[in-house]
Amino acid sequence: MLVGQMSPRSYTGARRASPESVDRVLDAAARLIEDEGFHTATMEELAAAAGVSRATVFNRFGSKLGVLQALFQRSMEDPEMQAVQDALAIEDPVAALDAVIEAACSIWDAYGAVHLQLQAVGTLEPEATTLVEEQLEQQRSEIQDLIRRLARAGRLRPGISQTRAAATLHMLTSLESFLWLRRGYELSLRQTRETIAELAHALLR
Repeated sequence: MLVGQMSPRSYTGARRASPESVDRVLDAAARLIEDEGFHTATMEELAAAAGVSRATVFNRFGSKLGVLQALFQRSMEDPEMQAVQDALAIEDPVAALDAVIEAACSIWDAYGAVHLQLQAVGTLEPEATTLVEEQLEQQRSEIQDLIRRLARAGRLRPGISQTRAAATLHMLTSLESFLWLRRGYELSLRQTRETIAELAHALLR
């Protein structure tokens, strides 16, 4: 997955909690997501897991969707995200491709569960759907630009169109593909990264 900087979302309530309390709530939410318990947890249970009051969670985030939005935005601001932009800035497009795949796998390994939870919530919450759609559109734009660079450098395999190449790379770097390899077949992170890179290189001359 290619992830750039997205515009911040408004998820806060009228009152502000301390940064420490916010981090505790987000850390607790992340743990619940990893344990597959976020979707069934109440706001009271989330507050208890974070060691803060129920009022703190409501005043700062408003709802569980607000917590998810804040967690999503925190992942977007993580230093790991800069690795994607650094990869895209590499002059050699093949080296950029390899660096993007490595950075994408690291991001999905760290934050894939958060994005998956947001996608699940999106079936009921339009605001969550908007976040997912914006992220996918940015991913698509970055992939298309990388494919154009490969084409200009004469590195795309003969007979494959830029559209087909972009669609293939988008699929390979998607959260779904990453989770299929990591969870479905229990490949290590290194094996997952190598598998995606080998398949992506099939697009090249």
